[in-house]
Amino acid sequence: MTKQQNRNDQASFSAPIEDLQVRIAFLDDLVEQLNQQVSRQNLEIADLHKQMKLLYQRIEEADLSEGVAAFDPIENRPPHY
Repeated sequence: MTKQQNRNDQASFSAPIEDLQVRIAFLDDLVEQLNQQVSRQNLEIADLHKQMKLLYQRIEEADLSEGVAAFDPIENRPPHY
């Protein structure tokens, strides 16, 4: 092989390799961004779980029977019956 053919072969191999390197760098960055987003969402979900537990505790602790009369279906029939 001549030196010119050798250079042409190297150039033809280096272009696809550089393209792959650029794509890998882009994908690495994308994976890192997605990982950060998943981490933020995980923290947000954990916070929402804590808030739900707090709300359930407040509902269970609240005495909802105050001011509400007991319902008797026989005594409290609608007028159209």
